[in-house]
Amino acid sequence: MVEQLDGWLRLVNLKGFLVALSEIVGYRFGELDWGAVETGLEVGPDDDEWFTYPLVGRTTVEIAVSRAEEEGDIDVRVQFPADSPCLGKQIEVAWMIFNRFEISPTFEMID
Repeated sequence: MVEQLDGWLRLVNLKGFLVALSEIVGYRFGELDWGAVETGLEVGPDDDEWFTYPLVGRTTVEIAVSRAEEEGDIDVRVQFPADSPCLGKQIEVAWMIFNRFEISPTFEMID
């Protein structure tokens, strides 16, 4: 069984949110991942409205990001296993932080 959280996120904070979400699930999100997400967000003539990307760590989370940007915000969906009771709350907290603060999109990931 899968649960889903839906909402919006500031586009400039997407990279930071994905890094935080990856830490939560135990996935090592790197520059190659970010490059794939950036490429996936490019809108082409035959693309559907959403780009999805899995984060596979201790548990698997799938993020779907709308390709349509509205005033610097994008719609986001996060699907995660329903049998992880704290996972939804952890994702909600990360989401709240990345919607309340503006994170520099040029930050560097430290290994």
